[in-house]
This record gives sequence, C-alpha cells and structure tokens, in this order.
Amino acid sequence: MAACPYTVKKFNWYEPEWTEERRQCFNPDVSLRMKGVVEKCTFCYHRLQVAREEAAAEHRQLNDGDFHVACQDACPANAISFGDLDDENSAVYHASRSTRATRWLEDLGAKPKVIYLSKGA
Repeated sequence: MAACPYTVKKFNWYEPEWTEERRQCFNPDVSLRMKGVVEKCTFCYHRLQVAREEAAAEHRQLNDGDFHVACQDACPANAISFGDLDDENSAVYHASRSTRATRWLEDLGAKPKVIYLSKGA
C-alpha cells in the first residue's frame, strides 16, 4: 500500500524532501524544523500574534473571538475553545470554572492552561 505523498511524519528522522507543489502549501508564518526535531502544537501562536497586531493597529484590546486556531476552525462540533482565562467576560473563563472542568497534573502544582470539560449531564 502506497503512502500518501502529503503525509507529514511527526518525527522527522530524515532530512525532508519537498516537491515544489508541496512547498507552495507551507505557511510562511510557521518555521520548518531541521532533521530530528519533534514537532509539537504551538496553539497557532502565529495567528495570535497577527490578531494582536491588528488590534494594536486599531488601538483596541484583543477581544474574545478575534482569532481562531487551525484545529478550532477545522472542528465541526465546536469542541475546542481558546481565549483569555483572566478575562471574566470570555467564554473560556466561564467554562474553566465549570464543575465539568478538569486540568491534568494540577494536583502537582503544574498550573496547566489546557482545560478539559467532561461530558455534561
């Protein structure tokens, strides 16, 4: 069975070889890693930076919903939310204080920023 030519491996043990057609698909705001580097999610930090710059250019604060990360845009069930946990008016602030909210390793004092919501009743 042939592998999909557009499949990107999570562990790039070999120097990547990209066709010119594939290179045109790369996001210029996200850097490519060299051989041997494990790719991890950056929560689309580059999108946040663009939204912050736009808000600053408009002389206003960054508002809840000003930007979406790629996985949030791709999720048909709207199961992923991002926002300011310190903003009492944001949706994620209220969700994080729900009785359904769980943080992994919180009991170890890790202060995680990723919050999981259990299935509601």
